[in-house]
Amino acid sequence: MSIMIPLIVFSLVIALVVRFMKTQKAFAFTVRLGAAGVIVLSIVYAVCNFNNVVTFDLSNYEWIKYPVLALELLITGYIVFRGISSKKFLVAIFATLQFGLIAWFELTQENNITVKNDIYIDKISLLMILIIGVVGGLICLYSVEYMKAYHHHHPEFEDRRGFFFSVLFLFTAAMFGLVMFNNMTLMLFCWEITSLSSFLLIGYTKTDEAVNNAFTALVVNVFGGLCFTIGIVILGMHSHVLDFNSLMNLSNNNTVVMLAVLLIAVGGLTKSAQMPFSKWLLGAMVAPTPSSAILHSSTMVKAGVYLIIRLAPLLGSNAPGYTVAFVGGITFMYGAFMAISQRDAKKILAFSTISNLGLIVTCASLNTPEALWAAIMLIVFHAISKALLFLTVGSTEHQIGSRDVESMDGLVNVSKAVSMCLIIGIAGMFIAPFGMLISKWAAIKALIDSGNIIILLIVAFGSTVTMFFWTKWLGKIIANAHNKKKIDNTLRFDEKASLFSLSAMVVIVCAGHPLISKYIITPYIQNNMGINFSSPIDPVATTIIIAMMCVLFILPLIFVPLYHAHKEKPSSIYMSGENTGDDESFHGSLGQVQSVELQNWYMQGIFKEVKWCSWASAIVLVVGLLSIVGGFFL
Repeated sequence: MSIMIPLIVFSLVIALVVRFMKTQKAFAFTVRLGAAGVIVLSIVYAVCNFNNVVTFDLSNYEWIKYPVLALELLITGYIVFRGISSKKFLVAIFATLQFGLIAWFELTQENNITVKNDIYIDKISLLMILIIGVVGGLICLYSVEYMKAYHHHHPEFEDRRGFFFSVLFLFTAAMFGLVMFNNMTLMLFCWEITSLSSFLLIGYTKTDEAVNNAFTALVVNVFGGLCFTIGIVILGMHSHVLDFNSLMNLSNNNTVVMLAVLLIAVGGLTKSAQMPFSKWLLGAMVAPTPSSAILHSSTMVKAGVYLIIRLAPLLGSNAPGYTVAFVGGITFMYGAFMAISQRDAKKILAFSTISNLGLIVTCASLNTPEALWAAIMLIVFHAISKALLFLTVGSTEHQIGSRDVESMDGLVNVSKAVSMCLIIGIAGMFIAPFGMLISKWAAIKALIDSGNIIILLIVAFGSTVTMFFWTKWLGKIIANAHNKKKIDNTLRFDEKASLFSLSAMVVIVCAGHPLISKYIITPYIQNNMGINFSSPIDPVATTIIIAMMCVLFILPLIFVPLYHAHKEKPSSIYMSGENTGDDESFHGSLGQVQSVELQNWYMQGIFKEVKWCSWASAIVLVVGLLSIVGGFFL
């Protein structure tokens, strides 16, 4: 049990302590200590166990299941109470069914099943621990000053910062446990805690919209937990297997096993907000920015894709594999198209998250080494870049009073630091040589090699769409038409530390991705699939990528001094008429002075939120389920 103490117990202690804090100084000290501790402990733990596969057997601690069941009962009781009192009866039904099933199974059936290595920490687990600890810790650090400013700008909301910070660290502890546990019933317990935590974070402000969105998230995730539970019970009853390592040894041609795998995968699809379950993640935007960031980047949604990656060896050219692949492909294209029509920066990030998670799910479902490599690399780059973007949007909103993309032109004149972080985050999502583009290239190559033509066309077409919304946003930031007036709002220490650290991580991880591939991802794939595998990015391409990264730093060092040394007065900006001299207005054709208006076209009449994508994904899931069940009964 000492394995769990440095990471899980520390987060739980901070969650408990901060819950009873009352003053800003107490919040600041405790959360900063907790964030620094989580970051340091996760790095130290990863370094100390980098070359080891850490295992732990809980067979001598069978009593643990009783306090776990007691805690599950408390969680279920709370969910049922909130569901009934708010007339959300569906969530109460799902929660009751899930607890009743898992309690019956653990108390009557589980004693006959031997679980090997209840805790199993390999390369992918270490990578997830680093993402959760470092990115999650920086989000917690950022939230210290952000939440203070948040309640300053929103005095109508009850100040419950102690509760908010406590849930953040509880969430972090649950995620650490989720990626450490090889025992499915213990992973399910952590899974339930993340679902409850997301419900509490989304409903933080207690407005009608926040409460409704929180219950939407809870219904979807508890339904996913119920599917996960049914899959566990089927595996335990039929194959006497309750751990992922033993599950990988089962045949992927056995219909009962495939039924259980698909049900567990559905749990992953709900948590990763895949169609038709994506609505809950969009509703999470109503929460304060740190909770949006932690749900969308490093923790909540990554739990879903992590589970599907664990199931990858049993997917591929079978009913569960095709089902998950098509759902991911549809989600990827849908999210990309919907992001085009959004002006709200957080909504763009939300749809972009859904889209990228769809690509990760698709790659993981192919069960080829190249696709799995792309999926894991996508997780790394997406977690860092998207965390940076969400936090920067939160700071932008405090700087200019809006998160509308159309209000961000000239942001460099308001805050160079915020605009630079935002530019780095956007570049990290779609510009060469940054990592997301590398991963997407590897994903498309893997699809070509696998022969999945339909999914390839979906992914290739959806990938081109991302240029539209990222380019529009980037253009508004560097445009120089409005917002020239300086604003006194400045970044505080916690915001700077988080934003600058994440910005540096975007660059460092991109430049160092060959090392991540060589020492983490490639060994994991080799051990997991039992094959000799090397990175799909050849050495020549890697050299070019690193050279491009160097150029990005060298060029400013050359041209910025030349620009400042240039003595000639620059000419005025050309407009649709004679410039009045302020670069913000011009004399029109009738002699009238007109202001410059630069606006993007959002194609809202073309890209509407269409329900056919949800129906298509639901049909794919039903067909996949029926194809397995039909084979079972035949």
